Amino acid sequence: MDYRRLTQDDAEQYRELRLTALQTDADAFSTDFNEANQRPVSATADNLANPSAVTFGAYDEGRLLAMMTLLRLSGKKTSHRAEVLAVYAAEETRGTGVASKLFDHLLAFASEWDGLEQLELAVNSANPRAIRFYERSGFQPIGITPNAQKAEGRYIDELLMVLKL
Repeated sequence: MDYRRLTQDDAEQYRELRLTALQTDADAFSTDFNEANQRPVSATADNLANPSAVTFGAYDEGRLLAMMTLLRLSGKKTSHRAEVLAVYAAEETRGTGVASKLFDHLLAFASEWDGLEQLELAVNSANPRAIRFYERSGFQPIGITPNAQKAEGRYIDELLMVLKL
């Protein structure tokens, strides 16, 4: 398994895995599959080139199998914080340690990012497997956003979590 930071050259594979994630685990993401599917690959490439964001991927034989993004807040008063977003591991990699190793790469990068002090994320409160993963990585729950998402008439609460670096 190869773990590395993604670049614009990875946009097609990233977009393909992202769309899979939005189809197979729709409740885990606030992005709608149909909206994402209409965005061109060039928009994905632009996102991967954003200097305030870094996306890491796990590759096996050239195939992207897991990904996660760190998006640093840009305000003068908030630039010490970053959000962990778009975390997904293909079903075949779950339980193998791939996501944990990928997260280690993200955390190593975060700890070296000058001035970054805190990571934040929101996770579906009805997803105990994901919550345990983040807790094992050192995140602490800090609250709940009720009705954070509304999908097909159903509401999804999100658990807010934080990790101080």
